[in-house]
Amino acid sequence: MTSFDRVAHCYDETRAIPPEVSAEVAASIAAQLPRDGRPPALLEVGIGTGRIAVPLVDAGVDVVGIDIAPAMLARLRSRRPEIRVLRASADRLPFAADAFDAVLFVHVLHLLADAGAALRMARSVTRSGGVLIYGREEFPDAPLDAVARRMREIAVELAGIDDDPRGPRERASSAFAAAAEDACVATSEVVVARWPVRMTGRALLDSVAGKVWSSTWIIPDAVMPELLRRLTPWVADLVGDLDRPLVHDRVFLLTIAPCS
Repeated sequence: MTSFDRVAHCYDETRAIPPEVSAEVAASIAAQLPRDGRPPALLEVGIGTGRIAVPLVDAGVDVVGIDIAPAMLARLRSRRPEIRVLRASADRLPFAADAFDAVLFVHVLHLLADAGAALRMARSVTRSGGVLIYGREEFPDAPLDAVARRMREIAVELAGIDDDPRGPRERASSAFAAAAEDACVATSEVVVARWPVRMTGRALLDSVAGKVWSSTWIIPDAVMPELLRRLTPWVADLVGDLDRPLVHDRVFLLTIAPCS
C-alpha cells in the first residue's frame, strides 16, 4: 500500500469535492449499507484525511479507518478525533471476522501490491448480508486522462518504467471485478454524483511537476525536466491555451459487491 504522507500537506486541497457533492456521495454509500436498528459499521481502507469518512459519519455511519500514512491520519485526528483510526495494512486487517457491515475502498486498490489479497481480507471481516464497495472519481471527456496517458508514454521512453498501459483506475476496476467473481457474487455499478470542475492546462502541468498525483511518483526526479519539456507543448496543443479555464464534468461511481 503506497503511503500518501508525501502529499499530506496538499491532499485536501488537490482532491477537494464540493461539500454538497460530498454529502450526496455519503448518502449514496450509506444507502447501500444494511441496517438492523443500529448505525451500520463500515471500515474504510485508506481512510487518509477523512475526505469520504467525515461526511459518512455525519450521515450516521459508524466508521473505522485504516491507513499506513501517519501524517494523513494525523490530519484526520486533528479534525475529527472521535473517528477511530488505526495504522494498518490492507492485507493484514487487525479485526475479527464479521466485524463490519461493509468495507469501502476509494482510490486505493490500484496502490496495493496485491489488491486481490486485500479484497479477500476485506471479505473476511464483513458480515453475511454486508457489502464490499469500490468508489472512485472519473473524468468523462476531460483532458486529464489524455494527459496522464501521454505522461506515462514519455516516462516509459525516458526512464524505461514498466508501466501498465491500462492506467490505475482500470487496474483497480479489474481487481474488484476479479474478487467479486472469485466470491461468486454479481456486482452493480451506479453513478452517485456529477459536478463541474475547472482547471487550466498550466495548473495541470504544475500538478505533474509537483508530483501531486500518485501516478507521477514512479517517475524519477532526474527525468522530470525533460518530461515536462516534451509534455508542455503537447498539452498546449490539446487545450489551445494553457491559461484558459477548462470546464469538464467529474463523476463519482460506486461498484457494490454483496457478501452472502
